[in-house]
Amino acid sequence: MKKISLFSDQLRAVWMLAFVAIALVFATPLFLQPSNMLNVLLTAAVVALIAAGQTYVIILAEIDLSVGAVLGFSAITTASVISQHGVVAGLAAGLAVGALAGLINGVLVTKAKMPSFIATLATMSIFAGLTLQFSQGNPVKVTNEAFLALGQGNLLGIPTPIWIMLVLGVLFGYILARTRYGRELYATGDNADAARLAGISTDRVKILAFMISGVLAATAGFILTARLGTAQPTAGTGLELAAIAAVIIGGTSLAGGRGALLGTLVGAVLLAMIDNGLNLLNVSPFLQSVVKGAVILLAVFVDRNSGVLMRIFRSGKTTTAGPAKAAATGAPAPFLPKVAMISVAGLLVVGAGVTTAVRSTDDGGAGAQQKTATLVISTLNNPFFVSVGDGAKDQAAKLGVTLDVQNANNNDTASLNQATTALVKKPGVLLLDPTSSEAGGSITVKANQANVPVVAFDRVPDQGKLAAFIGYDAVQAGKNGAKALCEAVGGTGKVAELQGLLGTSVARDRSEGFKAGMKECPGVQVVAVQSADFDRGKALDVTTNILQANPGITGIYGANDEMALGAVAAVKSRGLLDTIKIVGNDGIGDALAAVKSGEMYATNAESPFALGQEVAKIGHAVASGEKVEESRVLQGRLITGAGVEEFCSYLRGIGDSATCK
Repeated sequence: MKKISLFSDQLRAVWMLAFVAIALVFATPLFLQPSNMLNVLLTAAVVALIAAGQTYVIILAEIDLSVGAVLGFSAITTASVISQHGVVAGLAAGLAVGALAGLINGVLVTKAKMPSFIATLATMSIFAGLTLQFSQGNPVKVTNEAFLALGQGNLLGIPTPIWIMLVLGVLFGYILARTRYGRELYATGDNADAARLAGISTDRVKILAFMISGVLAATAGFILTARLGTAQPTAGTGLELAAIAAVIIGGTSLAGGRGALLGTLVGAVLLAMIDNGLNLLNVSPFLQSVVKGAVILLAVFVDRNSGVLMRIFRSGKTTTAGPAKAAATGAPAPFLPKVAMISVAGLLVVGAGVTTAVRSTDDGGAGAQQKTATLVISTLNNPFFVSVGDGAKDQAAKLGVTLDVQNANNNDTASLNQATTALVKKPGVLLLDPTSSEAGGSITVKANQANVPVVAFDRVPDQGKLAAFIGYDAVQAGKNGAKALCEAVGGTGKVAELQGLLGTSVARDRSEGFKAGMKECPGVQVVAVQSADFDRGKALDVTTNILQANPGITGIYGANDEMALGAVAAVKSRGLLDTIKIVGNDGIGDALAAVKSGEMYATNAESPFALGQEVAKIGHAVASGEKVEESRVLQGRLITGAGVEEFCSYLRGIGDSATCK
């Protein structure tokens, strides 16, 4: 019987997982808690399923970039059908969407002879666009208890998504390793021409692989929707990259013909473990991406240099001349891999003992909890939220509170996973800026179950009990922008609206407010409405196109200052700053400078630094058991050129030295 090398492609990821686990066991006493181990596997479930399908495709030396968009499209379809026809019809519809998407990808690659990178890049955009069109950017709520059990249920104390991951992992692993189709898949990936000459229908093999990828992406969409209790139009954004990373870490070769599902599943768990450990250790959210990137580079390096490891750790039989000759010839001792295994197991056992002892002597009292807080913020890729974080850290330092900041990167899944990990640490309070009201609701319910109070800000969670809420009125912000723009253009003319990231609640609310405000200005016609994703660079391009199509435009509203500044750049490049008035929202430093110089007419300033300070202050009061105002809705103030200096003086007075430089 052929022995399996302990350093084979399939088990390489297991070794990486073991070494990371050892490091985390000794780094934090929270890591080995049973609840945290379940969190790691629960976090890995969605990516693992997408990555399992991606493995089939990558073994063929192809790629599927559309899986994240397919997940979102399938999720929206499933949720919509469930509300009308029940859970069985909804699941069938979602799987059909996934299979059809995979069929389209497979046909484009095989029949249209398109490179899979280009084909799936195009369909990613198509499916994402169809999702937004079908949902109109709105989430679809699911209340069916049977469906919600797929994401929120438990079996033998283990969350249902973990069981689904394991069952489907075994099933599709068996198909890959033990069936005729699996052998044909490997043969096609290794040498498609030779496989074709051997009588294998390589087109059929490839189409079926893409369909499997689509079906598993749809299944991941079921789980994510059930966990959140709602289908989000942007749910799968970025997950295709995480899935590809899991496949690469798991030892599947991008050149095709080599790989196994075991390695992929371990790779997904490893990525989840790294995220979990970095969150537990309060590592800067900016550095977390660096660490994950380094792990991927290491995995690729090991893949490209596997021969070196095999020579070092080869586990062959002892030569007839015995160990002495082996030592003399420089050959590795045959027991070296076994020693490595025993060492790893021993370190894990010792680490478990040490962390258990640390936890038993840890003073987890209320006094200690009052001095800790976790801030889960929707994004740190936007100056507004960076300033919120700075304000929260400034106030936390004044109060002597240890503040752990987590960046969700505008991703509901990341926000949910980070908050779940944070709850393992039992912070005195969870300060939550939800990526959406629906994701915030799921997080709040989990925090309620863990007896951790929640102070939400910026968006109101749609379920669960909050200790307090504070935030600016996004609808009123849009109305303020409309009022300022109406004044700027003299109550007449043609204007354009730059909307935020479609599918997010703040984009919907600000746009709703702007539309309501413009009804109070009947002499102004809104001739163009486009999304620029809250991004300055995209707003530059979108505004350029709007100006080309509407030469008589006299005003532009950006739902945030970043987009307004992008519009400024586009208008300025055409020499039209004197004739086109621009209004933004947020009051970031660059926008205030633009208002002062006359490049922007106004910004609806919301002082994010002050918001962060208030969030931290209220959070500390809640953790200390003090009574606080349950809900406080703040209003921004319109800042025009004459009011910039006064507003900047106010900011400097509260300790914000970065905004007005």
